[in-house]
Amino acid sequence: MSCYLRHLGHVMEKAGVYPAGKEERRRVDRAMREIVDMPGAKCGEVWKEVKKRLHQPAGAEELAARLREKTGAGGND
Repeated sequence: MSCYLRHLGHVMEKAGVYPAGKEERRRVDRAMREIVDMPGAKCGEVWKEVKKRLHQPAGAEELAARLREKTGAGGND
């Protein structure tokens, strides 16, 4: 299971993604790994890249938009 999703509550909320169970969290993890183009990377490596993107201007909004797109969730911008 992904070690970094607990830090992305604000991104998931912006994306309209509310993973309730273990399988849904795995789906969000797979989507985030695709977004940062690191499907086979270890959790810490993925988090490092995600964190780097969060520190960019509009980084959270861009991650949320991509996450919404990948998961098919509805957002509330």
